[in-house]
Amino acid sequence: MRFEKEKREACKLAKALLSSNDDYLDNVVNLFYIGNEIHQDSWQTEFHIFNVIETETDHLPLKRVRELCSNDFLKKSDLELARIIKNYSKQVEIACKDILSKYGNA
Repeated sequence: MRFEKEKREACKLAKALLSSNDDYLDNVVNLFYIGNEIHQDSWQTEFHIFNVIETETDHLPLKRVRELCSNDFLKKSDLELARIIKNYSKQVEIACKDILSKYGNA
């Protein structure tokens, strides 16, 4: 089966997003990359919302670079991310459930 590893990782990340907003941005970005790997172009697929969020947040720091950012920048970034999480929560939930339904047996 093609992309078994990626599909398992997508399910792991989807479960993480459904249960918590911890590492939200990193999980979304990873799902963006996995979706593009599986579909080559994941717009209009179960990964679509992660493309949208990645595009809107590409200027926000991922976990690995946060320690290099100023406190002021982190405060602004966290406020913006909180808004993104709130605005897209239902769409992310639906996408995560679709991923789990489609790839849960991968």
